[in-house]
Amino acid sequence: MALVFLSDDLIVQVLSLLTIKSLMRFKSVSKQWKTLISDPTFVELHLRHSPKNKHYIAQTISGFGPHCIAVTFPLNHLIKNLSITMPINSYNRLKINVGSRIIGSCNGLLCLRGYSSTVVEHQKNIWFRIWNPATKTISKRLRSGFGYLTPLRYTFGYDNSTTTYKVVVLFPTHQVKILNLRENSWRTISSFPPFHHVTLSSSVVNQGVYLSGTVNWFAIQTDLSIDYYHHRKDITVDQFVIISLDLATETYMKLSPPRGVDEVPHFEPIITVLMDCLCFSHTLNLTHFVIWKMTEFGVEQSWTQFLKISYQNLQVDIRFGQNGELRFYQLIPLCLSENGHTLIFENSVSSQLILYDLRDNRAEVTCDNKINWVLAKNYVESVASIC
Repeated sequence: MALVFLSDDLIVQVLSLLTIKSLMRFKSVSKQWKTLISDPTFVELHLRHSPKNKHYIAQTISGFGPHCIAVTFPLNHLIKNLSITMPINSYNRLKINVGSRIIGSCNGLLCLRGYSSTVVEHQKNIWFRIWNPATKTISKRLRSGFGYLTPLRYTFGYDNSTTTYKVVVLFPTHQVKILNLRENSWRTISSFPPFHHVTLSSSVVNQGVYLSGTVNWFAIQTDLSIDYYHHRKDITVDQFVIISLDLATETYMKLSPPRGVDEVPHFEPIITVLMDCLCFSHTLNLTHFVIWKMTEFGVEQSWTQFLKISYQNLQVDIRFGQNGELRFYQLIPLCLSENGHTLIFENSVSSQLILYDLRDNRAEVTCDNKINWVLAKNYVESVASIC
């Protein structure tokens, strides 16, 4: 029987189609395969072949014991099981200190931020760790050295040009620092924002989103520190803006929101990423929730209305009390299923998820008061290195 030899290129293609569990086993076949599977080029190829929006990462609400739990689970479990709770025994789970949180998910790596007290009163030593749940590896604590400075925003992303992961930190003084994970070094870049009279969103859910080598924030063009919910009447649609930071050039650009937004929503708009597209979401007349999608990133003319859903169909009541007064409310698009049939929302008022079926216009509600869905992140398994 003649032996069959496979070319190196064919071996790479076959391996790139395998699951993480199989790849971790095949690392033991030879030194050559171990080096191959760890190579950044192979990691990128494997990610391209991996299904998008396949998993989710969530953590318990702080206060449940000395630790909270971060755990990944398949998205289809969430869609099929409305009573989902944190798994007791999970392949991908990590105990983290109360007060720590997941600030970003990128290419299968998760960035955790935590802090420890110092001998100096009222000073906290902020640190970061990088965790790959699939390979069960986690980095040492990366110190920040911020001292008395208290960051306002944290975002985690990937610089495609140098294949480097970066943590972007914004301060109330508009100072911006970037942690280069490959070099484990901090540097200060041009202050945010470089445009006059721009105020960052005050919402806990508008912390910034990563997409295609950029970090993006919703902002309002004003020289005042505005609380959107209480000063909505002082804002106009023309003041809405999206600030985008290119992680390769470390420069900013300004993007306009969809032109179809012709009135100031009662609740602050939200920017998210669904299926690799930047999305802009807002309320309309207190009756509908609208999602706009930028089909070509950076091209303002490519904004298209992706979805317009009535709150009634979503089984959401945004009023309460005998007089029907408004309460602060945000509906947060978390994830769109791979087949595009199911859209998952988080309700900011309670720990609720809303699963909306786009085919039959039907919504189902699930609730687990131990899961902090606001901090949940989309996650894809990979063999990316933590350093």
